Amino acid sequence: MPENAPLIHICDDWISITLSDRESVLAAQAAFAASGGWTEIVPGMDSIAVQFDPCMLSPDDAARLTRHQLKSATSVNPESTTMVTIPVCYEGDLAPDLAFVAEKIGIETDAFRDWHTSRPQQVAMLGFMPGFAYLESPDPSPAIGRLADPRQLVHAGSVGIIGRQSCIYSFDSPGGWPIIGRTPLLLFDPAQEQPALLSAGQSVRFETISRQTFDQWPRTTAK
Repeated sequence: MPENAPLIHICDDWISITLSDRESVLAAQAAFAASGGWTEIVPGMDSIAVQFDPCMLSPDDAARLTRHQLKSATSVNPESTTMVTIPVCYEGDLAPDLAFVAEKIGIETDAFRDWHTSRPQQVAMLGFMPGFAYLESPDPSPAIGRLADPRQLVHAGSVGIIGRQSCIYSFDSPGGWPIIGRTPLLLFDPAQEQPALLSAGQSVRFETISRQTFDQWPRTTAK
């Protein structure tokens, strides 16, 4: 963790902690999960929020516990994180912006899927809607940006990219990310004990599948 003291804000039964970078967020998440005492832990891009039970802890006690557990936070080894494989079809109407994105980053359209599947990815956070995953790659990439005219409908499973960041839509919704493929996996299934397929800190590997495989894939949350 950085030497500078994190900014802590208390609101009702939640404590929000502003941190300096993603590595600090993941370290804090691991420390809070290991130490326990929290009803919920919600990591963000450069902050993390924890919920406490006001019947068990006062706000001041919760803040003291937060600071104590942050002191035990250490960097997370990327090799120790869970790896999740996401099958993606990069073909036809499932990838309406693939040619546009390939041109933006300066590669041939046919080479794009190999470029994208070769890039290491890590789940930065969930947000926007349940199970919607924001991914980040440490590898450099030209800025692509969002579409000038957002779509009224982006199908669940669609994979978007704006540069070093990718995302996976968990439900049908409007959206402005350029879409370069779609996964047949369900990103959020409320019938499961763990509804969201992905969680912050996980490593992700994209894997190319054909349109036929996509169409025949059973709609499940796990592979």
